[in-house]
Amino acid sequence: MNVLIVDDEDTILKGLAALIAELPEAADGEIFSALNGSEALDILSVRPVDLVITDIHMPGIDGLSLTGTIRYRHPEIPVVLLTGYNDSSYMQQAIRLKAEDYLFKPVKKEDLASMFQRINQRISTDRKHGRFIREDQFDALAYPAKMIMACDLDEGGGERRSQLGNDEMILWMYRKVIYEAADAIEDIYFITASSALDGFNMLIGVGAETHEAADDKLNSLAAAIREFWSTSIKLKISFGLSAISGTAPFRALEKEACSALAYRIHQHSGIYRFASKAALPLSIQARTSLESAIEVGDAETILSELKEGLLRIFGGEAASPLPAVEELLQFLYAQLVKFYPSASIPLFNRIPKLTEKILWSRTKDQFVQLFLHEINSWLEAVVPDHSEYGIVALAKSIIHSRFSEALNVSEVAAAVYVSPSHLSRLFRARTNTTFLEYLTNVRVSEAKKRLADPKAKVYDIASQVGYSDWKHFSRIFKEATGYHPSDYRNRIVGMQATETDI
Repeated sequence: MNVLIVDDEDTILKGLAALIAELPEAADGEIFSALNGSEALDILSVRPVDLVITDIHMPGIDGLSLTGTIRYRHPEIPVVLLTGYNDSSYMQQAIRLKAEDYLFKPVKKEDLASMFQRINQRISTDRKHGRFIREDQFDALAYPAKMIMACDLDEGGGERRSQLGNDEMILWMYRKVIYEAADAIEDIYFITASSALDGFNMLIGVGAETHEAADDKLNSLAAAIREFWSTSIKLKISFGLSAISGTAPFRALEKEACSALAYRIHQHSGIYRFASKAALPLSIQARTSLESAIEVGDAETILSELKEGLLRIFGGEAASPLPAVEELLQFLYAQLVKFYPSASIPLFNRIPKLTEKILWSRTKDQFVQLFLHEINSWLEAVVPDHSEYGIVALAKSIIHSRFSEALNVSEVAAAVYVSPSHLSRLFRARTNTTFLEYLTNVRVSEAKKRLADPKAKVYDIASQVGYSDWKHFSRIFKEATGYHPSDYRNRIVGMQATETDI
């Protein structure tokens, strides 16, 4: 049994983990830990969890809110609430939220063991007769024909989403419609998607005696869900169907289903079937340019060539981009290892991580961004000085060319394919300033140049250097120079304004 413990006190996390590790029900499973509700939801989106034990009193998303969210997103996962407060109101809320059990701190080992026995028995019973299973359990199903369907909500529909409420409400409706549609069809299974980006990524399996029966079941399910979702909910939804096999492992069928789902990137919302197609070969020119950039360690050009290669793939006729992207990835890996032999094993071990990241991409831009973000981390590991010089140099270039926009660290980080926190750390290490300080210095320097024009209005200059509010710009300028913009013009530049600035 895989267990997730959530508590804002690290000592309690470690203590509970130690107690649980001694229980026979947890002997073959993993124990995950989270210090708050947000961390817990992140873990639940990517890890197979059989039981959640959460403290009620936590900052941010507390245990009751977390339980409610789990009931919407992962209704198959039992939740046990943990608290040091003997308050009947919490008991009532726990019952309303369908919490599995309720324990008081400090937790006694015998109470924990008793709770685990009850829940393990319930989980075993549910799985025997239910539909929520793990990938290894799907592999163990003895059907002559099995299939996997990848189901996901498509991008867009912002106005309609606002009408329906927040994402939690939409996700609840999404799951409810799918589960109810599945009730009418036998041998349907819901499997945890370890590669999932969010709660809308669902993998649905089917077993049948014949290939035709398996195909009919998933097609009927997809059609029923899509019809209701499109007409009543009025948001777009897509499905990708794997090939049919009685022997192929779950992982292979999952990849086929997601590859079919990726057809939507070209052809928009729909129900798509996996079809094996030859990868689009890289042109000789593209191979030569990429190889040359790798040889000399030019990370910026490597990323640029890869982006061009991805855009060519999306511009081709192949419905699913995944086979062609894999061919591009294989060529990149071979060249990196050729020129940086020590990178062989570390990079090889990261290939599955990259494949998982891009499987559920909803748009071309998201696909490219996820791919290049991971490749950039590869280059940091193998190309000398890339993180210290290449990334920061490129970020600086973006700041100097786009300082007039409402620029922030997240946008620049996305453009250089790293996380905002990583870019912030690199920026401080390389420039001895924060990202915001550097951006502000660029804007103030540019404003100084424009203030040399006696006819230029301060509010116009503020807008031109990236500030929509001229009063805010004036405060920033004074903090940086010691003078208001008008005073700087008069006293530092030595020019008298010919007309009132504001």
